[in-house]
Amino acid sequence: MKSFNEKLDLLMNLTNTTNSILARAISVDPSFVSRLRRGLRSPAKNENYIKPMSDYIARNCTSAYQRAALKEAMKRPDEGLPYDAEALSELILEWFSRESGERKSAVESFMKGLSNFQFRKMPGSGAIDTGSAPKSTPVNGSVFYGVEGKRSAVIHFLSLVLGKESPTTLLLFSDENMEWLTENREFTDKWASLLFQVLMKGNKIKIIHTVSRSLDEILAAIENWLPMYMTGNIEPYYYPKTRDGIFRRTLFIAAGTAAVTSSSVGEDGAKSAANVFFTDSHAIKALTEEYKGYFFLCHPLMRIFTSKNTMDYLGVLSEFEEEEGHRVLKTDMLSAVTMPLEVAESIYSRMESKQKEDILAYHRRRVNAFENSLKKYNFAEIVKTPDVDTVQCGKAAPNSMHVLTAGKVFYTVGEYRRHLENIIRLLKSYDKYSLHLVTNIELEGCMLYCKEDVGVFIEKQSLPPVTFALNERNMSSAFWDYLRLMLNKLSKDSLQRKHTINTLYSINQALKALE
Repeated sequence: MKSFNEKLDLLMNLTNTTNSILARAISVDPSFVSRLRRGLRSPAKNENYIKPMSDYIARNCTSAYQRAALKEAMKRPDEGLPYDAEALSELILEWFSRESGERKSAVESFMKGLSNFQFRKMPGSGAIDTGSAPKSTPVNGSVFYGVEGKRSAVIHFLSLVLGKESPTTLLLFSDENMEWLTENREFTDKWASLLFQVLMKGNKIKIIHTVSRSLDEILAAIENWLPMYMTGNIEPYYYPKTRDGIFRRTLFIAAGTAAVTSSSVGEDGAKSAANVFFTDSHAIKALTEEYKGYFFLCHPLMRIFTSKNTMDYLGVLSEFEEEEGHRVLKTDMLSAVTMPLEVAESIYSRMESKQKEDILAYHRRRVNAFENSLKKYNFAEIVKTPDVDTVQCGKAAPNSMHVLTAGKVFYTVGEYRRHLENIIRLLKSYDKYSLHLVTNIELEGCMLYCKEDVGVFIEKQSLPPVTFALNERNMSSAFWDYLRLMLNKLSKDSLQRKHTINTLYSINQALKALE
């Protein structure tokens, strides 16, 4: 299915509409239309400029060739297009909006899978029957045909890597149809178990993902790789430009060990592809140079953080927050960015971390930058209504603490009260700061922190915890849209702000009575 920007670009070309003409018609800036058209911004389903945009296109799509092209693009071979401009506008509006629902569904499915994720087996628990591993190694230049051949070649490849004494870095890329990996559950489990053992032995992986696939395919791929990502031994990348997808390629390389390569044409070409297995050092070196040539054109797809790489996490978070833009945060607990300095100092003093002074120094800079940003940009939070009993029992955890320390740290009642008081101060001081308290929060156990046109932090806060930082354009805009749709369901008037302040004050008073 075409993305929103592809649809908009097609219709603007079809009606000979420039960015400035459409901008005047829908009362926005031409640069904003340009960003929509290039895919740098993806609108939420109910943005108020989509309807006038549809009206304009409908009024200017009147000739026979225009209507024929629109009919083909909208995939209505057996249905005509209405001649009434208003009816056609409604049809275009529905076509524009169709992707938003699918993107929301893809994001929601991914987040639910993430929040429910648990390791089915503990690391190193005999994930594969070693007796089923190949007994012999194919000779250099062996050819394996079709889907079953690719599966056999991959098992040989991973088995050789696992048998090596010294760990290496695997270089992986494939934009061929992935049914060879996913359609046979028995093989998928065997492949995943073998790959997990390869990683637990100290090998690392650099993988180039294909983001030209549909959003649900990309997110499903990330979810499938989640157990491997959580080892911390995988670096994911992507090629930022669109490829035509006609000629496809697979490259699996382990330096000094083996390589598997194949080429095919189109979506179904992999079913009959010749998969060539190499062990010759010269062939592996040549394929490695080919991989590197492509790799240098790629960007990091995401960063993965646990308590093992705290300072890396703070560095990336700092870069994210220094970028200008509006922000939306959905979380189960009070956000760290609204935590006053004295509370941070008190909590961090109990941390079991040699880096707590560095973390505290970062927090000082962060809270100052946060309040400065509220002078220009919106910051909206969607937070689960605090539970007095949880705080009283000492089970209220600060946000993102799993990344900062391997041990468990919780608020005292006094610390929690002072955090609530600071949020009340922010709500009274800054119009651009808003907090939405909800009883039943969507996707409980996960945090989403998005900045428009910048990126997203995705955090699984339940065990086992992990944080992903993404800035790939399409995925970032999908998560931004998802949060905007969630935010649009909530009241945003002055009465809501007053009600939130009163609720926080009541909770604070209840906690005060417990001290």
